[in-house]
Amino acid sequence: MLMPAHGDRGFTLIELLVVIAIIAVIAAVVVMLVNPLEILRKSRDATRLADLKGLMKSIEVGLQDAEGNSAAFLCYTPASAPCNSKSTDSGDMRSNDGTGWVKINFSSLPNVTVVTLPLDPTNDTSHFYQYYSDGSYYEMDTVLEGEQNQKLMENDGGDNPGMYEVGSSLTLIN
Repeated sequence: MLMPAHGDRGFTLIELLVVIAIIAVIAAVVVMLVNPLEILRKSRDATRLADLKGLMKSIEVGLQDAEGNSAAFLCYTPASAPCNSKSTDSGDMRSNDGTGWVKINFSSLPNVTVVTLPLDPTNDTSHFYQYYSDGSYYEMDTVLEGEQNQKLMENDGGDNPGMYEVGSSLTLIN
């Protein structure tokens, strides 16, 4: 029976270091390509876009039901226009009765279901939802984080290239 020589039992230290270095380079390339922080930013932006689009549709349906009394509809609390609010203001900003960050009483609308108002995924001083109405028109804004979404803010038709703007008039919030 042949016995292996004493030096043939395993890998040398240099071989192990080369394999570890190759794995480290591959891991670094994968992290650079995937960029987990950008994926998180894009996920939060997708939530922001869906939230504002859904609210805009609900407001448009409510405006049709308001039958010419848009000022009372768009500025339920306070009951006079103009009105504005942010999702970071104090109080229950998720409330759908006109006291939340959107000053519309969604709870009184028969054809619209908005159980609670959405809040920005981070909802801090840099990223929040904003509402403004002059009684005839309205605008909602937010800031998008993702690098690819910067063009959405610049090309949304509004007057502020640093905000994503939706609504019936995109020049109400400066």
